[in-house]
Amino acid sequence: MKTMNGLISVIVLALGLSNVVLAATTDNEIFLEQTGDTLTLTIDQVGYGNKFGGTIVSGAVASDMLITGSNITFNLDQIGNSNQLFGPITLDSSNIDMTFTGDSNIFDWSIGSTGSADSLDLDLTVTGDSNTWDFDLGSAATAESLNYDLTLIGGTNVFNTDIDYDNVVWNWEITGDGNNIWTIQKEDNQSMTWDFSGDDADIDITQMDEDQLLTIAWDGDDADIDIIQKSGTCPTGISSCSGIVNLDVDSEGATVTINQKDTSD
Repeated sequence: MKTMNGLISVIVLALGLSNVVLAATTDNEIFLEQTGDTLTLTIDQVGYGNKFGGTIVSGAVASDMLITGSNITFNLDQIGNSNQLFGPITLDSSNIDMTFTGDSNIFDWSIGSTGSADSLDLDLTVTGDSNTWDFDLGSAATAESLNYDLTLIGGTNVFNTDIDYDNVVWNWEITGDGNNIWTIQKEDNQSMTWDFSGDDADIDITQMDEDQLLTIAWDGDDADIDIIQKSGTCPTGISSCSGIVNLDVDSEGATVTINQKDTSD
């Protein structure tokens, strides 16, 4: 599927009346190649075992899901268990709104692995248990201005996020037990606000380069929280580069480690 300008709406249903019928109606697949500007793309996938942009066996290739352009509005709603999402996109000045509801889903996605990925607004809502999320944003050289909001409701989820952006505002709200969250932020002017509620979490946060702000409110027991801030070397004309951590923990049995240092240390 290719388009230059316009609107695309895709609805995929995979519903059954019993386990036998469900097995026969699973594994819907969407492969998308989009190049161009000023597009509204809406995709709804409902059911079990749906795939968007490749499979866990083959992995993602460029032709499975390739979205390139600017002024894109991308709305994705995936409901069900054991669904999969793979693929690279390259967008500027765009809005992405994704909602995932279900258990044991696998997401492996990248934004801006090639080309630019400036001025993005990303809203992500995940409700369910035992999901695996691997997300890379802005690994290309020109990636600036990201607003990233996440709401995660569920337990034993694994979230890995690698952000390589200047001027990041990141707001996460996570509710559930046994979640494993790993994040790394690179480049300058990073503001991260996290609100956690749940027990037995394993959290690893790394912020690198100048002017970092991390605010965490945690309510839950037996958490392991590791925070690293590497302040970097100040640019010419800047007298100080700051790394700030605001931490509010209401917990029993928690372990919190904070390491602040220059990148040269």
